[in-house]
Amino acid sequence: MVRVWDLPGGELLPALVVTAAAFSLGGILGCALALSVSGGGGDSLSSYVSGYLAAAQSTEMPLPGVLSTAWSVARWPLLTVLMGFTAIGLIGIPVLFATRGFLLSFAISAFIQMFGIKGGLLAFLTFGLTGILSVPALFVLGVQGMLAARVLLRRFSGSERRVLPFDRAYFTRCGLCACALTLCVLLELFGVPMLIRSVSGLFV
Repeated sequence: MVRVWDLPGGELLPALVVTAAAFSLGGILGCALALSVSGGGGDSLSSYVSGYLAAAQSTEMPLPGVLSTAWSVARWPLLTVLMGFTAIGLIGIPVLFATRGFLLSFAISAFIQMFGIKGGLLAFLTFGLTGILSVPALFVLGVQGMLAARVLLRRFSGSERRVLPFDRAYFTRCGLCACALTLCVLLELFGVPMLIRSVSGLFV
């Protein structure tokens, strides 16, 4: 198990710093945009969320589809993995992380702006429960993808002929992250709707 998480120490920290910085920058921008939304845009968003909560309270909220839920959970990690198989991932992965951080932060900030402290609870149930697993998995895939893309870029440019990093440990990490994401899908399908229904009365 130790070998599974054994990444080159000298290269691990820069990749982690880049992905974390991109995610944080996107998060800051998403929060700033959510706080600046007002007028018709804010009213439309509030109406949508209020309608969603009203449907949940009246048990009219349809259960999410399996395929749409799986895609919603897996799309960011999947794109990250694919980027890791190309030299473009050295730029593409930070862009993906910035985008993911932006969208997640915008949604959470919008909930808090609309409902105050109670919005934080709603945001945690909607995004936080699965985020506890999906965000760390995304970072594992992002860091190893950045390292792999760096090796591919060096090989492509001819500056270095290192062994490709796609070994057993690489795919084992991918498999462990896939297990975590599968649990996220199950939570989205069966846990989150039930929890939102149980607290929907606080918001309508």
